[in-house]
Amino acid sequence: MGTPVAPTLVHDNKATIDLTRKPTRADFAFADGRNDRSYQRQGADPLATTVVLPSGTLHIPAFVITADGGDFTGNTPLPPQHIVVQRKFDRSEQALQSLLGDAPTLGLPTAEMEEQISRLSGTIGSGVVDGFVHGWLAAYVEIIGYDDGAVGVNYTFTIDQFHNDAIDAVVHDGVFPIDLTHRPSRAELAFRDGFPTARVQPAWNTTLAVRLTLPAGVITRPVRSVDSTATQTVVSLASSSIADAQSALAADAPALGVDPGSVWDGTGHVKKTLPGLKNQFYDVSVTVDATLGQPGSFAASLSYTFTYH
Repeated sequence: MGTPVAPTLVHDNKATIDLTRKPTRADFAFADGRNDRSYQRQGADPLATTVVLPSGTLHIPAFVITADGGDFTGNTPLPPQHIVVQRKFDRSEQALQSLLGDAPTLGLPTAEMEEQISRLSGTIGSGVVDGFVHGWLAAYVEIIGYDDGAVGVNYTFTIDQFHNDAIDAVVHDGVFPIDLTHRPSRAELAFRDGFPTARVQPAWNTTLAVRLTLPAGVITRPVRSVDSTATQTVVSLASSSIADAQSALAADAPALGVDPGSVWDGTGHVKKTLPGLKNQFYDVSVTVDATLGQPGSFAASLSYTFTYH
């Protein structure tokens, strides 16, 4: 009897990734106890990688393919959530020509792509160009510059990041309502079956608001994300100017049970956590992260945390 061949995505230095359906653990040959897998080229020849998408097909000579389920502990077996196909070009002109050909399939804005490659040519750095969002599947590219003029491109695909059955069941018309007059259920917080965490966030070039119904009032704010675990939910508001953050916190403080006090006094960077409401379901705290005196709409961020009992 011959030696059993281990499962693998790659055969004869070729790989096909079918993203017209959600990928499974078996597709990427995740081992028991692991939620990730990496494949590297053997020798000088790249991995001839075919990526089949709802919008078309890409052919990428890759040097690495990685996939992970978002939880590297492996405590809970999870399917792939994040897939990266890595390619490297000798010159920025080659990268630009290739990406311009891929742009319609990936939904990449060509002007932004050209700007990023021009900025990174011959320098060390990186930038991201967001692509399509087709329901449960989203795509973007990370462009990496090297000082010798080479350019790396990470073709990245995410599964269930912006839309999945759990998110679409609770988010409607760009609003995520959370009833905090009781302890919210997993379903109310958009947990998927079998997943230890939940994240709700706006898709690229869109907005998302959260509506928090608290015992003392209702708070509606635009958010960067709402992240939940078994023990807490963190509502991260969209970044804002100092004045807008001050106004938001002053308006929300009574419902959250916090006293802003002197949190806005002084200059420079401040990060403070304020204790708030405590009830039979959770404790509230508010974190202020701001650069006092800095102009613009990215000077301050607020996050509201609900730690469950």
